[in-house]
Amino acid sequence: MGLSYNVSYAIASFVICAILLLIVSLNYSSTNIVSRRYRFFLYAAMAMFALDVVTVATNDHASEIPLWVNQLLNGLYFFSSGLTAILFLYYCLSVALAHHSLRTRRIFYIINLSILGIYSITLIANAFTGFYFYFDPVKGYSHGDAYLLVNAASLLFTIESIVVFAVEHKQFQKRQLVCTTLFFVSFFVTFGLQLFVFPKVLLSDFGTAIGALITFFSIETPDYAKLMFTLNELNELRASLETQIEHRTEELAQERESYESLTVETLASLARVIDAKDHYTNGHSFRVAAYARALAQQLGKDSRYCKHIYLAGLAHDVGKIGISEAILAKPGKLTPEEFKVIQSHPALGGNILKGIHQFKMFEEVARHHHERYDGHGYPDKLAGEEIPYAARIVTIADTFDAMTSNRSYRKALSDDQAFTELELHSDKQFDGKMVDAFFKLCERYPDSIRNHIEDFELED
Repeated sequence: MGLSYNVSYAIASFVICAILLLIVSLNYSSTNIVSRRYRFFLYAAMAMFALDVVTVATNDHASEIPLWVNQLLNGLYFFSSGLTAILFLYYCLSVALAHHSLRTRRIFYIINLSILGIYSITLIANAFTGFYFYFDPVKGYSHGDAYLLVNAASLLFTIESIVVFAVEHKQFQKRQLVCTTLFFVSFFVTFGLQLFVFPKVLLSDFGTAIGALITFFSIETPDYAKLMFTLNELNELRASLETQIEHRTEELAQERESYESLTVETLASLARVIDAKDHYTNGHSFRVAAYARALAQQLGKDSRYCKHIYLAGLAHDVGKIGISEAILAKPGKLTPEEFKVIQSHPALGGNILKGIHQFKMFEEVARHHHERYDGHGYPDKLAGEEIPYAARIVTIADTFDAMTSNRSYRKALSDDQAFTELELHSDKQFDGKMVDAFFKLCERYPDSIRNHIEDFELED
């Protein structure tokens, strides 16, 4: 037995939306508000298509079905129609109002939900009044006096969607503009054809399904595609960061080179000032720096360490700035009080260089180059490996140059005499292993290591 309407379009519409819902559920993000609302719209549309088919069948057999069942099914159908329209409106709003405040969006949602709520109340009231539709014992399903208003909510929400779409069209991407426009066109064309040309064919359902299919192509990309896009972005970002890091590294290297060059120049000037206070020790700081660098190389230290110990050697006597020239250049033996003043220069030098945090070695060498390996040195009476490594190197270089240089109170010793003194005080005043290394270094220069200072000076 046939039905009064051709429901094949409604069934086809249900199948189309079911397939779309399956695709979206399996492949599209459920956290993205646009795709989530599109999914809700599909649920409502499928319910509307299903109820449209069911109400056609029950209306055609109204006399065989309890009145309340027919009232309920028809009421649910019209409600689902309004729900489908408002959910499509909310889909549009999720794109159009994304730049608006949460308060503005909430006002939109509350107003439209209120309208849907009022519409639902009129559908319930219709069961008692029949102003939308009623069931006549003879004619079956019949239109009431206000039947033309039964689709008012659906049309209102659809028109509101168009208004929002038109006003906020700049918020839509080109693909969204085209697809949403085609949705409205397909719905109104099929609705008009059903209303005026094919009144017994459920074409408006099919127009809604076709519109949903078209709209599908405007929502977000699937998760895997988004992931690949994100990975590409991350790779580009990583490449950009690597380039920036490389450039910054080069800049830092240049800055460090410039800083170290300035440090060398500053310390060299400082060494000249120190040595100028006593003409007998003129050039002492440069020779100590050169010997210390050569000994560090002999001990297997890398070039950076050797460079730093050269700089530390230049500044090892910086504390003498605070010592009177009369004491430094005194020709005779120092008094106990004068010797105490001389002994204060390592601590003073350490305090002066304490602020150079990047070169901790400078402070250590300046403060501890008069410590003794047996613990009887000054100022802190450190012993053995308690004495910083660099300070032990500079101690040997400083003592050797002092012994082989003319002083106000004595002539310079020969290299052999100086070697004898170093060997005599090995493991007492000096680190024995370093003394041995210094002897091996000097063996390479039989005519005196003092004649090869330029070989050990820092190369800029």
